[in-house]
Amino acid sequence: MKARNHIVTVLTFLSAIFLFLTKTEAQKSFDSLKLKLPKHYFKTVILIDGYSKPSQNIKLDQSMNDTTADFLSKRLKTYGVKQFVLSVNTPLATFERSTGDSGVTKNTHILLTANYMSLQPVFGGIEQHSLYKAGIGLRVIINSGKKSVWFIDASPFVTRDVPKDGNDKSKGYYRMASTIVYSYNPNDHFNWRVGITKSFLWGNRLYLPFFGVRFGRLDKVNFSLQIPRCMSLNIPVNQKLVFSVYTKPQGGMFNFSNRDSLYYLGNASTFNFTRYEINTGFRADVRLNNWFNFYVALGLSTKNNITFYSEKANKDKPRLPYSTYFYDHGMPTTGYLNFGLVLKFGKTKSYFFNRNIYDAIDLNNTVGDGDNNISNGNTQIPNAPKKTKKDVNLSSVQDLIDYNDF
Repeated sequence: MKARNHIVTVLTFLSAIFLFLTKTEAQKSFDSLKLKLPKHYFKTVILIDGYSKPSQNIKLDQSMNDTTADFLSKRLKTYGVKQFVLSVNTPLATFERSTGDSGVTKNTHILLTANYMSLQPVFGGIEQHSLYKAGIGLRVIINSGKKSVWFIDASPFVTRDVPKDGNDKSKGYYRMASTIVYSYNPNDHFNWRVGITKSFLWGNRLYLPFFGVRFGRLDKVNFSLQIPRCMSLNIPVNQKLVFSVYTKPQGGMFNFSNRDSLYYLGNASTFNFTRYEINTGFRADVRLNNWFNFYVALGLSTKNNITFYSEKANKDKPRLPYSTYFYDHGMPTTGYLNFGLVLKFGKTKSYFFNRNIYDAIDLNNTVGDGDNNISNGNTQIPNAPKKTKKDVNLSSVQDLIDYNDF
């Protein structure tokens, strides 16, 4: 009996030594790997967006006795839109520190943004103009670690009219869009935002108040109203498909060459061409894998307007909205088609079910695209998995783990 007890004691001792040595060796092996952990919560996202509307006849406005407007309408004849946008945002730096509460951290995100737009207003009575807008900006997103997030964006850009033959290239005109928003998350199902934005979306230089509310979780069915940016009902179908019904403004201000002599002052080489419209439609986002998504949208374009402004005629009000113009014309409702490709690169820190990081991603997506007002579909926020009667199934959890790891 004693011999048996001695044997058990020796085996127990040897087992303990073995386990200790194994653990020590495993720790050394782990340390020697020097794994490089992700630094940021945001991926590098490249968005390629195409938009088009069919040409329409420009009808004369019989209610106004404006011979200049009638003359220009006859010169222009028809109006349509072809637009291409390339948008990139990438994280530059992420700063984190603990708030002292268990598991709660503050973080500040600095992102670099770049935007390029090619707009072709298709007028039937004059040669084709190709209007370009390009800019590089900075974006700062501050997560308090509690319930609030600050969003600050500055997006300087230049516009230019470049004809296909490359001749008579207009000089560039410099502008800057900017936004500052305070976002508050009482819980996962409700959010409100206030701020101010300088925008050219409405075909003018406007300083507008920003107000937003959201009902519902960002990874589930939710309704979002972000004035003056968009209103949408977002419905995740599964991990790879999201449907949206939305309405939003689209437009901008562009430098337009006067080589067609549309502006009656012959010594003016350029003027401002502006457009705006309200798009209401249906959109489907397809998330094929961790690095590639695409979307298709179609609907109706209403409240269409084009306007020609002279910079010289508005020079006495350098910071106020333009109020003097030589052509202002509305267009009837028409259909539109919109499609886009979304590419994502890089690894991120884990943020699954992190309310404030989800909010920061949503701000970066819905508020932060400058004057293009296009959306990548919150592609970095994984849709909530469908639950079985017992619990979330293993494959859904695995999809979410893979989604954040790559």
